[in-house]
Amino acid sequence: MLRKSVLSYQGPLSFSTIDMLLSEFKIASQEHKISFKAYKKMISVMIEALENISKYSDQFHGGGDEEDGFCPACYINRNTSSMELITRNPVRNKDVDSLRSRIDNVNKQNKEELKDLYRSTMSNGEFTPKGGAGLGFIEMAKTTGNKLEYTFKELQGEFSLYTFRVVLDL
Repeated sequence: MLRKSVLSYQGPLSFSTIDMLLSEFKIASQEHKISFKAYKKMISVMIEALENISKYSDQFHGGGDEEDGFCPACYINRNTSSMELITRNPVRNKDVDSLRSRIDNVNKQNKEELKDLYRSTMSNGEFTPKGGAGLGFIEMAKTTGNKLEYTFKELQGEFSLYTFRVVLDL
């Protein structure tokens, strides 16, 4: 099925860059005639995915640059029945198993179990060293109603290229 690019970005991510991307998506969603309901859901998913990259990107200084193709990236594509968000960024190899485990745990939950997992995560009061509570993946799965997809490709040194994909049915 034909995919149309709605948004494409590759480069360093900061909170001001995220703001710019959200604004660009707002304009692009009007140009691509994306419904307000789908727009709101994708904005929520974008915020979670991009904040994850921004929050954890400081550990990747020297892990790659734009010329290497290892710089963070965000793409939104659509066709007649769905829209997809794809993000890509380097992660440390030592973090791959933990990341894979967290996504797999979210993916094995049904809709009701996701609600329970969200509530228990909110109430346990535990935070990651970077200040996150681990709600982002749960929120993205709840918002889209779909499984979260990911791949890891080993790079040189201590890094892997992490690609994340989630689909929103229109």
